[in-house]
Amino acid sequence: MLKFDEHFKFGEYFTNCSKFLCQYKWIFEHSNTKFVQAGILDQLPKSWIRDLKSATTKELNLIPSGYVNENWSSDFKLFLSTVASLVVSYDEVDYSTAKQPLLKGLSPKKQYEIENLTVVIEEMCCESEILLDFGSGLGYLSQNLHLKKKFTVLGIDGDSFRVGASQKRQSKLFTNSTDNVKFVHHFIDENSFEYLNATVSLLFPQQSDTKFMIVGLHACADLSPTAIKMFLSNESITKIAIMPCCYHKLRVSGDSCNIFENIPLSNQLRRSLEKDKNFLCRPFLRLGCQQTSARWKLLTQDQHDSHGKAMFERSLVEAVLDEGQFVTAKKIRSTQFTENAYTNYYLRHNSNPTSNCPWTDHHIKRYNELLTQNPAGAQFAEYLTCLQTCLQPLCENIILLDRLCYIHEEASKQHILMRISMVKLSDDKLSPRCFIIKAEKEYDSKS
Repeated sequence: MLKFDEHFKFGEYFTNCSKFLCQYKWIFEHSNTKFVQAGILDQLPKSWIRDLKSATTKELNLIPSGYVNENWSSDFKLFLSTVASLVVSYDEVDYSTAKQPLLKGLSPKKQYEIENLTVVIEEMCCESEILLDFGSGLGYLSQNLHLKKKFTVLGIDGDSFRVGASQKRQSKLFTNSTDNVKFVHHFIDENSFEYLNATVSLLFPQQSDTKFMIVGLHACADLSPTAIKMFLSNESITKIAIMPCCYHKLRVSGDSCNIFENIPLSNQLRRSLEKDKNFLCRPFLRLGCQQTSARWKLLTQDQHDSHGKAMFERSLVEAVLDEGQFVTAKKIRSTQFTENAYTNYYLRHNSNPTSNCPWTDHHIKRYNELLTQNPAGAQFAEYLTCLQTCLQPLCENIILLDRLCYIHEEASKQHILMRISMVKLSDDKLSPRCFIIKAEKEYDSKS
């Protein structure tokens, strides 16, 4: 296991990860609805299958956490040991206030995230700075920041309904914050700072010589890279603390489905991908934001069986569709067994997407053929999920470390002295997307 600190070697890590992930990209390169159609179960090494079959439920649960049985095959042990050598540990924070009553409308997960992110921001920010809450949603973080430290906050969200709801919630529950917390409807892009600066001057006229800090809980998809770029390109934005999520929603570049606008950002990751860029695909990004080993290790055998069966059935159904066809799950699922699980889905066609089509003899024949060819399909599907869970932290590391490396590169290019770090909320079982990117400009040196 590697430790992330100020001496972390980004280029070396990206190169080692890229080589490894290219070798095992069959584990994640297709979405889990396509693995039967893509023949992924046939790529599971027979020795790995034997090892996984021999594993107890406890052993299966601990594999993504680094467990290795010395009696397993050498190639499987090599895979697991290489994964362990590429896992990165981060400084952890836990300012949990679980004993306090939940704020109205908040789940324990969101309460935990907001309380922890609030403390991180408190430690970085002074009261004279204005906080720009990117993707403010219903205003939970903005209001908590004012409640705890009387910060001045501008909440920005691209969803007008959420902005309206946050304003209504403020007028009902947080009347004391109306002078210091404002919400605006705006879709943030890299050129938004001029608008945000003007908005702050209009809504907070008492502020002068303003310095800003960007904050964000659940900074979805491209919002996190956009926030980082805005932070780097505007001198008056001196700090950022943001929690990225939804990596699989990153925008593609042009007409390509596997070239993205905001990954890679750093030159060091870009160089490590020169020989083979194929593992940077949508399923790779999706795997980066799937469940962590913390949740996996709590599953019972019944839960493994149920998940493997559901995953296999869904992929079987996808494999029998003709061109232009798609399925939607029925709200009330049938209790039928795997032999005719297609009855759990409505069959539709792109030409008339709201109208149901009948399942034909052709579909049923193909379904039964695939079922016969994969008698242990449900079991193998859960093994595939186990392997994906092993790789999940590597995928997320690459996505997030690319952003940190980009900040380092740009700070060096612009001659900005910068404090840069990333911390992890300790309870990733409760909060799987648990990383906070932190950066602070210390001062500008001479160009």
